[in-house]
Amino acid sequence: MLLGGSPAMRILTLPAVLVGVFAVPGSDEPSAAEMRSAVQATLTAQVQSVLDYVAETGGEGALARVRAARTDAFDIRSFTKLDCTTSADKPGHLCDFALRVGVVAGELQATMRGRFYAGPRGLEFVNEDRGETDAAPG
Repeated sequence: MLLGGSPAMRILTLPAVLVGVFAVPGSDEPSAAEMRSAVQATLTAQVQSVLDYVAETGGEGALARVRAARTDAFDIRSFTKLDCTTSADKPGHLCDFALRVGVVAGELQATMRGRFYAGPRGLEFVNEDRGETDAAPG
């Protein structure tokens, strides 16, 4: 018996394998969920960098004031993948997306373009342009 399985098991396994092969798109284009996660990780790292700077230059008191005012808090309220193309000159994909981010002062809305590529900790995001950002009172 080939690979030690029963013929019936091999017959049932083949369609599952074929579905898996054909369900994977021809490119490694990131999904909207993967993109949102990468953007979230980038924003979190940027906020942490600012908090580190505040602590270094203003001390723990300054850091406590930032946290008490919740100016370090944000929440991605919506994320919509618009379009992706394979990047011609760098690894990954250039993708357009729209997002709404809640902050203590209200809500920010932006349509952006970014490069998404496989990094050492998963999908990475690099902002390729500043996009259009609108502040909406919350």
